[in-house]
Amino acid sequence: MSKKQGIPTGTAMAMIGLILVIVIGASAGVLTLVNAKMSAYEKTTPNAALEAYMKKIEKQDYSELYEQFQTRTGSLSSEADFNATMNTIYGNVDFQDLSYVKDDKTAEGHEGTYGVYSDGKKVSTLNLRKENDAWQVETVMQSSGNLSYLIDAPAAAQVKVNGIVLGSDYVKETQVPAGTFDRYKTSSAAPSVTRYEISELMSEPEISADGYKVVKDAYEERFYVGSEATGEVKNAGEKTMIAIAEAAARYATGDGGLGTLTGYFLTGSEFATKIRTMDNQWYTSHAGVKFENAEVIDLIQIDDDDLVGKVIFDYTVLSNTYGNRTYHCGYQIVLTRSSGSWKAVDLVVNNDLNPANN
Repeated sequence: MSKKQGIPTGTAMAMIGLILVIVIGASAGVLTLVNAKMSAYEKTTPNAALEAYMKKIEKQDYSELYEQFQTRTGSLSSEADFNATMNTIYGNVDFQDLSYVKDDKTAEGHEGTYGVYSDGKKVSTLNLRKENDAWQVETVMQSSGNLSYLIDAPAAAQVKVNGIVLGSDYVKETQVPAGTFDRYKTSSAAPSVTRYEISELMSEPEISADGYKVVKDAYEERFYVGSEATGEVKNAGEKTMIAIAEAAARYATGDGGLGTLTGYFLTGSEFATKIRTMDNQWYTSHAGVKFENAEVIDLIQIDDDDLVGKVIFDYTVLSNTYGNRTYHCGYQIVLTRSSGSWKAVDLVVNNDLNPANN
């Protein structure tokens, strides 16, 4: 009678263990594959897309969302402005208790707008649409912004707003007189510019153009793009602007003559015409004045013969009766070269230009 050969206990246990490992490993692999497919499937569902979007909001992961917003709307608002707006909308949201309700429940399909509710209160509206078999989600903003600006630039300048190059769609006019000349119409030889119009901005934009300097108008929502003044032009421009600023300040307090002031202006300029009607006899009698700390800032050339710059200074009226009074003044002055000398076209008072007022 033959004797059966058994498997040693240790070997049997090892084999059983191996089989279990294989079975468990196979099961884990199947589960991983199933989970991966389920995850991929869920990303194609509307609800999963809404939830994935809100998780990015919760983490304040806005970079991709800003790119989508900018691409779809063409907005020129900066990423910082976009982020600030999103924080305002979602800053106090409880992300652990969110629900999504389709606004138009009678509309077919899932595309459309959804209200986002937290603790029973609506916090925002999301737009859900399908593109290339994938669901796209975006926060609906009432407006991307309500600020508008004009930009006057040389035709050759490549103007950027918040780092975005302006295309021809933003050109309002071509070969028109630069802002100050257009406003006061004082010279047929005014510098010619390309005028851009930008709108729906959330805050004042950053304007730039390679090889040029950009300054903001002191009177209206307009930017000037021009070459930074240098050399003799810079020296002559600064000297003339400071002389005009002192003459204007002295005339306002009755310490300087009208002829001295208007002598700096181009014949026929609107400012020179209007200043003749100004009453400068109102100021209280005083012992004298001091014109100090004059500085020219933001001086640019619109072209070879036209300058825009700003002058800040301190003007002190001396009085033994009422005590001395110091005014921190700021003027924007526009100059044009006429018959070899610099003449003023325009003067705008904006004392906020002087940082001593802040």
